[in-house]
Amino acid sequence: MQPQLTESVRKALDQAQAEARALNQEFVGTEHMVLALLKSHGCQVSRVLNMQHVDREAVRSDMLAVMPYSETAPVVTGALPMSPKAQRAINSAIVLSRSMHEPKVSTRILLLALLEEKSTAFVTALRQSGADVDALIAALSEKPTEPEP
Repeated sequence: MQPQLTESVRKALDQAQAEARALNQEFVGTEHMVLALLKSHGCQVSRVLNMQHVDREAVRSDMLAVMPYSETAPVVTGALPMSPKAQRAINSAIVLSRSMHEPKVSTRILLLALLEEKSTAFVTALRQSGADVDALIAALSEKPTEPEP
């Protein structure tokens, strides 16, 4: 059975492809997924990040400063493959959505899955920007009143 993803998650995964290609990477990693979610608007994760006063640009900037950049473009044509870690994050989001009785994987649940690992460039960048990571996780864990597009 194919997992149901919201349209916002599909757009974020497409944007993650663009983020990886912009850095000339051969694969889409969890960091690229986070960069894409930080750019998203009009979805659940966007609302939660705004409510938690997360400085998205500062977090993106801090992450980009430590991410690898290749001088040569990837030889992969078409969609870049997901890294094993990125695939595990998606699988974790699927499990989370089922355990939370959500009909689809939303951007909120995907970010929650990405925050499960505490020693990432994303968590470090969040803390450096002054964000309260525990409060963000708690806010992401709350079921929203409206479904995500």
